[in-house]
Amino acid sequence: MARIYSPNESHSCDYGVDFIFGVAAVPDADTNTIGWFQNKGYTVVSGSDTLSPWDMLPVEQLRIFAPYAGIDPTGMKKSALVAAIETALITLMKIEIIAFDAIPDIDGGTVAKPTFADAAAVKAVLPEFVTATFENGSKATVPVTAWVDTDTYNAGVAGKYTFTATLGTIPTPFANTATVTATVKVEVKAS
Repeated sequence: MARIYSPNESHSCDYGVDFIFGVAAVPDADTNTIGWFQNKGYTVVSGSDTLSPWDMLPVEQLRIFAPYAGIDPTGMKKSALVAAIETALITLMKIEIIAFDAIPDIDGGTVAKPTFADAAAVKAVLPEFVTATFENGSKATVPVTAWVDTDTYNAGVAGKYTFTATLGTIPTPFANTATVTATVKVEVKAS
């Protein structure tokens, strides 16, 4: 969906789409409607599947609230004001990841009889999700988009090999500004 903001920020009616206090939602795929509104001077913000609660408020109320979120609303259009408030609140609400639950070491067999022939074979058995612990004590599952062979796995050399998670999207309102990540070790024994 795309949000369409009217030049008239108090506009509430129907032009084939329902406007509430100057904003309406239209599917991103509806390029004809979006193009029509853009040609008429409306602001289009793509990629938002619904109107936010902030969109539902009159611009006057947003201007009253904005300073409480640390925003100077002077000269801001409703689309910019909503974006600034959403960004400020997400930033204020972020709860930081402090650790990931430990993943037990994986038995890589021995040099003579390795469990995994190469790093790709190791990555194939590593988890697709890891559990994060946040500063408030809560936990959430975070997707892993890839595992990086940090220590250059070699099934022919005894040792512990680290694989580091490349994390997917962190669920809102959580954050990972310290770039904490999950790791797992694969141990190949000499014998």
